[in-house]
Amino acid sequence: MMRIFKLFLFFFFLIPLICFGFEEDLNPKEANLKDVPLGMEAVEITDGSRVVVPMGAKVEKVGAQIIVEKDAEYFSRRFYEIMQEIESLKESVLVLQGQVEKLNQTTEEHKQSDNQMIKVEGKSEQQEF
Repeated sequence: MMRIFKLFLFFFFLIPLICFGFEEDLNPKEANLKDVPLGMEAVEITDGSRVVVPMGAKVEKVGAQIIVEKDAEYFSRRFYEIMQEIESLKESVLVLQGQVEKLNQTTEEHKQSDNQMIKVEGKSEQQEF
């Protein structure tokens, strides 16, 4: 009886676990995506093959050839994009600094008006006594 139970357990639980539990390792396309180094990306070409290139690099397929953007072109384009991002960030910082200055001015004005109101209220309370 115990032997039948062990066989039942083996065939219906362990074998499916072994077969379907390691399915992730059996799929080579997904395994290749996990092996992509930091700063790189796997670009899929039309026929299903993949090429590992730097993130943002342009890849073209001309006939049977796969043409990846040259290093000099890639670096110059990336530096240009980064410089534009820096310029937009500088503009954003200037706008935010202006807003902070306006907020500081309004808080100072509110503090002064509150102080004046307190002084006026203090004088009116003294006059009542």
